[in-house]
Amino acid sequence: MVQETGTTKMTSVIGNRRAFTLVEMLIVLAIIAMIMAMSVPFTAGFGKGLRVKTTARAIVGIMRVARSNAVTFRKNYSIVFDVKKSQYWIEDEANHVYEKKYYLPGPIKFEIKGNGEADPVTFENDRVTFNSSGSVEGASGSVTFTDKQGGSRTISVTGATGKITIN
Repeated sequence: MVQETGTTKMTSVIGNRRAFTLVEMLIVLAIIAMIMAMSVPFTAGFGKGLRVKTTARAIVGIMRVARSNAVTFRKNYSIVFDVKKSQYWIEDEANHVYEKKYYLPGPIKFEIKGNGEADPVTFENDRVTFNSSGSVEGASGSVTFTDKQGGSRTISVTGATGKITIN
């Protein structure tokens, strides 16, 4: 403690350095805690739907690989969807799996939001096949998936052009 004329000034001195008191540290921590508590409601919905968007982008990426391979190697490549096992993968004309099978993340399933009975994959035989021109063999179609929070995305492929869109 350092004494001044007529007043008392409380400071902690460690060696020749000044330091914060415990009370000052607790006040700063309390202010930080209040600011963080006020910001939580604003950031709570930030990640909602992020997993569904990421899954949609991953499936579209795989579809683009299949389409690109079909054009590059001049033979058909298919994306196969296994609704029951929540898997999808690329197959060549001989039905060999290209690279590996991919799983949907745990809370996401191939299903139409609010209608568990409807078929979430409208492609014939649950597969979309790209030919050497990049277009789809057969009719246009879509695949829909939903997470447990109710977020949903549908990926559509136009038959004539092979254009892939996320809705």
